[in-house]
Amino acid sequence: MGQKEMTVNILPTRTWNRLGMNESQIQIEWPEESVLIKPERLAAGVTWEKEISGKEWDEIQTGMGREYDAMAAECGTGSIYRLTAEAAAVLQNENTEWTVLCVDYKNGSYQNRLCLDAKENSRLNVLIVFRSGEDAQGTSSFQVKVHAEKNAKVQLQEVQLLGAGYTCLSDIGASCGENAKFELLKLELGAGKVYAGCLTELEGKKSAFDAKIGYYTSVNQKLDMNYTVRHRGKKTESMMKVSGVLQDGSSKLFRGTIDFVPGCAGAKGTEREDVLLLGDDIVNQTIPLILCAEEDVEGNHGASMGDLDDATLFYLCSRGLSREEAERMVARARIDALNELVADEAVQKQVQEFMNQKR
Repeated sequence: MGQKEMTVNILPTRTWNRLGMNESQIQIEWPEESVLIKPERLAAGVTWEKEISGKEWDEIQTGMGREYDAMAAECGTGSIYRLTAEAAAVLQNENTEWTVLCVDYKNGSYQNRLCLDAKENSRLNVLIVFRSGEDAQGTSSFQVKVHAEKNAKVQLQEVQLLGAGYTCLSDIGASCGENAKFELLKLELGAGKVYAGCLTELEGKKSAFDAKIGYYTSVNQKLDMNYTVRHRGKKTESMMKVSGVLQDGSSKLFRGTIDFVPGCAGAKGTEREDVLLLGDDIVNQTIPLILCAEEDVEGNHGASMGDLDDATLFYLCSRGLSREEAERMVARARIDALNELVADEAVQKQVQEFMNQKR
């Protein structure tokens, strides 16, 4: 299909055009093949299959937007992979087993689509690791759609360890029924350019979304994110926590939206971002946005940013560390804290090794 232009990561409502943050225009070599994926580990009670389409898939919108979704469908490289956790009449206990997928890229452009289908009262835990060689070049396009029925719980962890020659397109959409919960953990550590979007629809009463996002940029790396949670059901809850590190010449744009629509009385939503700035010529942009069309709701947002404070720097240097060593220690601590939450020890070690090689 060659080069394609599209508009992605569009804010639900526009802000000042002069800021250039309402959306992103990208031009990429659109993928014409998919990576063969097979679970390294499949949790008990979970099925793995390939299918051409599905009702749940077509109806779920995603964070990167309609143009990307339409382009992915038009491209049609391979089937939609599906992981399904079957319904249980009575939920016996918390399922702590994880399904692990490792997606390995070579030179080239690739697209894959994955549906996570959690039936009523089920648990579905999925860890996806994206890897490439250090010198590999190409485009990784990976779309995940989550369908969580009544009382279901889905935990999705994505660890991105691509080489600097890669452009990463990471798109997520989720629909949560009554009392369903979607928990997302993302580590954006690699790739020269990253465009990531997530849209979660809290449809059912008391459904919930919890996101923990970590990023650590290399020199001249670009990171563009759009996270939206839409509260539709009564007494729904959301929490988005973002923690990152920006180094020399890198840029980051984070759009975080909590959308309270009519009828979501009793809903609560919070978003927070904490950014550590290390170096010069950094572009750090954040749009924390709350849209409110319902009176009985509670929304909170906040962002903090800056370099390492003098007191911490003085203490660490007094312990024999150089300024550079002190900054790296504090920066690594942010990623290490999230890495400890990754469900697989082998993947945790891969993250540590990847971080040891980052400049």
